[in-house]
Amino acid sequence: MNTHVTPAAETRLIPLADLYLHDINPRQNGSVEDTAAMAASIAVNGLLQNLTGYADPSRGGIGIVAGGRRLRGLQHLAENGSGTIDAQPIDFTAIPVRVTDDAFVARAWAGTESATQKPLHPADEIRAYAAMADQGNSPEMIARAFAQSVAHVRRRLALADLIPEALSALREGHISLDVAKALTLAPSHAEQLATLTTARAGNWTAERVRRQLTPDSVASTDRRAIFVELEAYRAAGGTVIDDLFAECCYLTDADLLHQLFVATLDERAEVLRAEQGWAWVKVSYDPWSDHSLTSGCERIQRTAVELPTGDQNRLAELEDIQFSEGLDAAERAELEALRARAKGDYSDEDREAGGIVVLVDRHGTLSIEGAYRQQAKTRACDTAEGGSITPAAEKPLPQAPLDELHRIELLALQTALLDKPELVLDLLAWQIERRAPAWCSPFAVQLSDQQITPEAAQHVTIDARLAETSNATEFGKTDKPVDQFTAFQAKGKKHRNQVLTRHFVRTLNRMTSDQAPLADHLAELTGAAIRKVWTPCAPGYFKRLPAGRLDGLWQELTALPAEAEETVAFAKLKKSEKADELARLFQDASAREALGLSRDQATAIDAWLPAELQRDAK
Repeated sequence: MNTHVTPAAETRLIPLADLYLHDINPRQNGSVEDTAAMAASIAVNGLLQNLTGYADPSRGGIGIVAGGRRLRGLQHLAENGSGTIDAQPIDFTAIPVRVTDDAFVARAWAGTESATQKPLHPADEIRAYAAMADQGNSPEMIARAFAQSVAHVRRRLALADLIPEALSALREGHISLDVAKALTLAPSHAEQLATLTTARAGNWTAERVRRQLTPDSVASTDRRAIFVELEAYRAAGGTVIDDLFAECCYLTDADLLHQLFVATLDERAEVLRAEQGWAWVKVSYDPWSDHSLTSGCERIQRTAVELPTGDQNRLAELEDIQFSEGLDAAERAELEALRARAKGDYSDEDREAGGIVVLVDRHGTLSIEGAYRQQAKTRACDTAEGGSITPAAEKPLPQAPLDELHRIELLALQTALLDKPELVLDLLAWQIERRAPAWCSPFAVQLSDQQITPEAAQHVTIDARLAETSNATEFGKTDKPVDQFTAFQAKGKKHRNQVLTRHFVRTLNRMTSDQAPLADHLAELTGAAIRKVWTPCAPGYFKRLPAGRLDGLWQELTALPAEAEETVAFAKLKKSEKADELARLFQDASAREALGLSRDQATAIDAWLPAELQRDAK
């Protein structure tokens, strides 16, 4: 039984200078914004609740064990003043504090206040702010009254326009706060109610609600919208839907945006051609590139330039500063200028005969690929518009992970052929008629099952019909061979075709480079899709890539700027952690939602393939 006798506590008036935050107070940290909000509330309303302190014999003064946020607000007021004409007078020499000199009681007070403090439910908070706003109070006044930041109050007031049914659903826990925020995108109360009803029934996420309410719209974070700019889109008659809770809006006229994008890119490309003196320019309307646009052309290399010794030393110095301390704007401009000079330049002859490819990358930035010129022994470069070019070659993958990707490629084609038995028989008959050896034919007719299971088989889907096959002869049967054959014939042609298809599909070879057109043709005929059988994962793919390539993939897939908090945090991770984070983008929809990725970005992730397999993504 606890025999501790609780001594009587007393309320004392203590100078603010004699108060400090005690170590047993569970609320040790507070943001600058939160402290300022509490200070503003105390200035307007006074100190509505006394502080609670402990007269610790090991230290002087009174340690505050409950009320640390109020203490920080008082200290802020004493140092900076309130800055408002309606501030209540506060005597900083006589702060009311309930004090005990018993350590047991002090710890109990600290724990009790921390455990019993419960913030307003968002729905109640919205209603309270709305009621004050209806009485003529500004967001600044409401923020002071509730000890919140003005930005927080404005966000809550934006939700006050939700229909009553939505606020009730939020209060009852039927929808999340994020779903409520997404509902503000509804153009009318009727559509908001319809979407709310469907979202509740289907347990929709906030992203699903946004897609429902902006089905044909394009987010302002889309590379085309960034490149065209909202002002130009609006000037052309385009309208937008504002998202009050995200740093973006939605452009409602996708066709108009695309027309502006094409026209602006064409114009900018021609300006670049003229300014740089190239003979021709081609435009890619995609953010990636392939070989078709520069077929029959060769890449032009810059004429090397050796910087003077002083410039070389300065370049090295700036690069050291960049990675150790960071550069200011002037130093960054100087570094870029030195690097551009070090790259060299193209000769006048190259510019007179060559050209460039211009595109807009995933970040909405105009990018130049090239330069290129006509190869001496080939026809001129194709001048048809569309398409894009292949970027500078990356360091090739090691053979082991490359073999894994090739197995996945073969798995996709074999899976698709399972449902095309007549095509399988056509291929087989064609091969037999040609009397070609197995090593240069579609099928390994020795009935040798080809390897399609990667060593790291996580997130690989293997059709049971492929997994269960075995081409080994069955022994030990007591039935006579003739009886076995007769029983097999009795199963009919459908069963025969299934057996032939299954076993011959399992012998399908990975076709060599000179047979690539045939492989592409089969993939088109069957609808083979690598991502139907494989989802990129950490053990089987990302952990096998160089760390630098992981960084590049993160920025490519998320389209977040290099200075974004998420990008900086990713760059600091260990290689294995980076691999895990990339895998989450492919396997966990909530990871994409947390990053605020658009529908287009999510679709791109769902269709993404390594560069080594993109030949099949046409």
